[in-house]
Amino acid sequence: MQLDPNSTKDFFMIEGPSEIEYPCLWNFKIIGREEEHMRRAIAKIVGDSDYTLTFSNQSRHGKYRSLNLDMVVLDESHRLNIYEALRHHRSIQIVL
Repeated sequence: MQLDPNSTKDFFMIEGPSEIEYPCLWNFKIIGREEEHMRRAIAKIVGDSDYTLTFSNQSRHGKYRSLNLDMVVLDESHRLNIYEALRHHRSIQIVL
């Protein structure tokens, strides 16, 4: 795909890593098969942290469900640790 330099659409090119100001509210989209198993896994992983967990969607045939996890992450290390713990849990298939 080539970009048209004469296009009337505005776009921005970001050079280098994005700047995230911590602490900040972060959203993880979590996809798995068993909603209750995912909810228990998330509660165990985030521990005593305040968080909001809401149902997001269900696949057309009901095989997969997605949840939104909103929580304050303190720094990049905290964000990545939560992401990795979620990603490696057997009840969770995908983390976005």
